[in-house]
Amino acid sequence: MAIRVEPAVVSDLDSIADLAARTFPLACPPDLPRDAVDSFIALHLSSGALGGHLVTPGHVLLAARTPEGELVGYALLLDGTGMDPTCAGQILHRPTVGISKLYVDPGHHGSGVATRVLAEIVRLSSGRGVRSLWLATNVANTRARRFYDKQGFVERGARTFDVGGVANTDVVYEKELGGTARGA
Repeated sequence: MAIRVEPAVVSDLDSIADLAARTFPLACPPDLPRDAVDSFIALHLSSGALGGHLVTPGHVLLAARTPEGELVGYALLLDGTGMDPTCAGQILHRPTVGISKLYVDPGHHGSGVATRVLAEIVRLSSGRGVRSLWLATNVANTRARRFYDKQGFVERGARTFDVGGVANTDVVYEKELGGTARGA
């Protein structure tokens, strides 16, 4: 399936927030209380919260669509290690871009959408001289961990990630892109 990956616009926010609310729980450990998950979604994945990324320098919200325009995935990129400064010492290559979110509609899992989104992230980042991508995913999210391993990400360590007041353990990954630093 040919997927278009492009910067999100204001009119995408409600659809992305809906997709985020449906996909974020899939990345959470099964024993995480639903009220903690719902609290996180309300605070960080609402249309308003996502809209803030459209106007924040160094933040890029991407939308992945089918040729018919159906939203099937999204990603949120943040320059540097600002999304979690405690991970800065684990990231070896600078400049770096953090992948804060990369989610695909469950009906499209295994269809290549995530690979296409990641390829666009690599293209955009490499074009700006970024030397690595980094992210963190829950230690129990075996599907995501297999995907990132397959895509060339390397484990760098761990972090604690708060979801609705509940501490969770994430694995921190980095993917070296190569190239030379050009001020990303």
